[in-house]
Amino acid sequence: MNLVPLPVTAIRLRTALPFSIYDEGGRLVLAKGSLVTSELQRQHLIQRGGFIDETESEHFQRALAGKLDDLVRQNVPLKQLVTATPDHFGPTAPPEKPTDPASMWSELQVRASALLRETQRDDWLQRLLKLQADVLEQVDRDADAALFLLIQSTSTEVRSYSATHALLVAVVCELAARCIPAWEAPMRLSLRCAALSMNLAMTHLQDILSQQDKVPDPEQRQHLQRHPERAAAMLRAAGVQDTLWLDAVAQHHSAAPGPLAGRPPAEQLARVIQRCDIFTARLSARAKRRALSATGAAQAIYTDELKQPDEAGGAIIKAVGLYPPGSFVRLGNGEVAVVLVRGKRANEPRVVSIVGREGMPLGEPAPRDTRLPAFHTTGGVAPHEVKVTLNLERMLKLR
Repeated sequence: MNLVPLPVTAIRLRTALPFSIYDEGGRLVLAKGSLVTSELQRQHLIQRGGFIDETESEHFQRALAGKLDDLVRQNVPLKQLVTATPDHFGPTAPPEKPTDPASMWSELQVRASALLRETQRDDWLQRLLKLQADVLEQVDRDADAALFLLIQSTSTEVRSYSATHALLVAVVCELAARCIPAWEAPMRLSLRCAALSMNLAMTHLQDILSQQDKVPDPEQRQHLQRHPERAAAMLRAAGVQDTLWLDAVAQHHSAAPGPLAGRPPAEQLARVIQRCDIFTARLSARAKRRALSATGAAQAIYTDELKQPDEAGGAIIKAVGLYPPGSFVRLGNGEVAVVLVRGKRANEPRVVSIVGREGMPLGEPAPRDTRLPAFHTTGGVAPHEVKVTLNLERMLKLR
């Protein structure tokens, strides 16, 4: 089989693919006859790249040539010739804007991934500001769904680590900031932007390290140490003039422990970003390190470097709970459950059991009331200990 690049214009919505799509190594990605049902799925295929069998490519090109010949005979405008596709691929459907949380956050992940890699574009700053505004909109709409989807994604999937991590840090930062009364909307805007862009200078390296099963080499360590200042420089070059944003990015690894009050605003933001970064990293899976349980992640930020209660860490735990949505917990009756919604108390989230007390997956997820003694939370469970694949959309409907 001789593979050639995928003709992107051939991917039509809600129309059976006229060929199979393969990756560069010849492994099947999508079989012939499959349906691409949404614009988001189509964009994933385009960004991922792909190849088709040369014989099927020739079939496509012949069909396209026939279509162009028909249009020329009809004397249609040049613009229509440029965008022409063969008739049997179906009419062009208008792009669909996703509305359900899973699709919305998937789209935001795609946008964040592209944004963190396309820093030379003239419209980069406008796109970053639009991304943070859309993140805020989704948090305001359903913060529990945001946490559930992002924590599930980052705890089970090491690919596209940098984009998912940036979004999760931004969400947790926003929620933690709402627990700090003195922080008003303008300060939180700078915080979200800094959280999304703090690792701008190490996006590629961050994705490499997430899949690297050994410790960073000396060159990688040097890059890690310098990336805050380099990210701030890149932001200035992109047109950022918000000094609070810039200084928070530059200091997000060096903010010292201690109370937030009395510090310069940028140092306060940097400290919250630093602790959110640690918290979410502990919840995330990497090739050389498994994701921790929610309990383990909370322990990492509850006290500071001096073994004193950490104010920023306390704000995070108050905001997301001891067991945030998307994490796993063990219940008093021995079952393992996934957290769907934060509770009024940090240790009383709304959950559904997915693994029985004997360690076998339940046939149907079972909602449990953690306020009852039989179902109270006894601790977090690390994702690798849960041998169940969740249907995320279905889980969200059980809330």
